[in-house]
Amino acid sequence: MEQQLKDVYKLQMVYLPKLSTSNPLKIYHAYKVIKGCLMQLQPDLVHVHGSWNPLLFVMERTARRKGYVTCVSIYGGMAPEVLNTEFFKHRLLPLIFYQAPLIRHSTSLIAQNEKEWKDIRNLNLKKRVEILPQALSTEEGAQAYTQAILAAYQKAIDSSYKNYITPEEEMLVERCLITATTMDAKFVPKSSAENRENQDKQALSFRRIYFYAYDEDVLDKVMEGAKRLSYNFPEPSNIGDIPRYADRKAKKRGGIEQLQLPVRKLHITDEKTLEYKVITSLLRVQKEGIKRLTLRHKAELYNLFRNDDFDEGIVGEELTRLRLKSFTKKIQKMLHELYNMPVGYDIF
Repeated sequence: MEQQLKDVYKLQMVYLPKLSTSNPLKIYHAYKVIKGCLMQLQPDLVHVHGSWNPLLFVMERTARRKGYVTCVSIYGGMAPEVLNTEFFKHRLLPLIFYQAPLIRHSTSLIAQNEKEWKDIRNLNLKKRVEILPQALSTEEGAQAYTQAILAAYQKAIDSSYKNYITPEEEMLVERCLITATTMDAKFVPKSSAENRENQDKQALSFRRIYFYAYDEDVLDKVMEGAKRLSYNFPEPSNIGDIPRYADRKAKKRGGIEQLQLPVRKLHITDEKTLEYKVITSLLRVQKEGIKRLTLRHKAELYNLFRNDDFDEGIVGEELTRLRLKSFTKKIQKMLHELYNMPVGYDIF
């Protein structure tokens, strides 16, 4: 399998030197060796095989602290028959000091069969668990296992893109969104020529850029802005269909109208007026929370405040009555920072 990884998939297996943790003083030496290997290799992912050895905990923790995606194969270490064997004599302290932290903090876990998957789930671990069968001795079985393990690696990497996306990649998404939203060159932070020059200099990951834009529900706007700025973005292909683990902190996709509207008594009752839309939008956003807003929500708020057709006096009085004055100022400050929205569009 190792030769196949090298010839077909252009991957290389790296073996660490033999390390010992029998003496607590040697754990620091093991940490230095593992850290040196990681700094030299710069891997995309670190796969830890096993969980009952403190050296494996040192490896996973070091890799995670250095910003690498980590996968852990349990190999039956969480089975009830294993945990219950002389639990207080041989299992309790290792479980507390290194096995539980190793499993809890890793990016994903790999189970060998359905039973092991159920054993992990029965422990109420909210972990990303992937089932991969043992590799067969035949060439076809080895090839199938290799493809499955590489797919699991890619899934773990894609699911953790938020930890590795660079500020330059986030700024590029926001710049393209601003261009598509404002449709006005004076709101673009830099000229198109300077943007293209900076883009060429940076080692950007379009996979991370597209994931970020998709999760913020602005992928179509980003592509539109990139086109207006004459960026040569590759075409995103079915970003939403790429397998990723569910994100428990994922923001709600969709527009502001799909956010929950709290029950409040409004003096403006005509739902067809822009004043009603402005007030209800701010109520929905307040209930959701500013930190939970996507870039699409912010773009819709920008277009809403830039609209000159609503009566700012009526809206201001209603927002004051609803005690939304301070919150509205926070929203406007956020739009000033993101879109450079002129002060003349303030309600207060």
